[in-house]
Amino acid sequence: MAEKDDKSSKKRKRTAYKYDPNYHDAWVFSLAIKGATDEEIAKAFGVSRNSIFRWSWREENGEKVLTSFGESKRLGKEQADAQVIKTLYQKALGYEITEAQQIIEHDTNGTPRIKETRTNKRHIQPDTMAIMYWLNNRFKQTKEWSQRQELQAEITGKDGNPIEMLHLPQIYLPQKED
Repeated sequence: MAEKDDKSSKKRKRTAYKYDPNYHDAWVFSLAIKGATDEEIAKAFGVSRNSIFRWSWREENGEKVLTSFGESKRLGKEQADAQVIKTLYQKALGYEITEAQQIIEHDTNGTPRIKETRTNKRHIQPDTMAIMYWLNNRFKQTKEWSQRQELQAEITGKDGNPIEMLHLPQIYLPQKED
């Protein structure tokens, strides 16, 4: 009897969720703007990544075109990326913040009330790591700000022909403790 139950459970198909633009488009936007990946979106919907892909594209005159679902996902991801880029940019340049401090006093009944609010502007210094990250990625093609330096040297013998170098693995020995 148990064998029959196991066989029947194997034959069950995964429940296929029908795409509903009135429901799924707003939801995918809200997930995408928070930085969710396609895999995380699929998990939230209880479907596969293939379903997310199918819901995102349709074929029109032999070409793939974004659906309203795909457009919502794209817009959400673009806005999330733009916010991160803006924040990284501000962190690289430095920025101003306004801090508020409230002075609270208590009346004779012990009820607190705000006596005064003081504001103070403060400059946040640029972050060196944000600057380096920005420059490394911004000038990736030119390698102008690359952290990696490539050195090329050719060693020649007495006859002027290049000498082939033997490359040995570098071995690190443990440091002796004093």
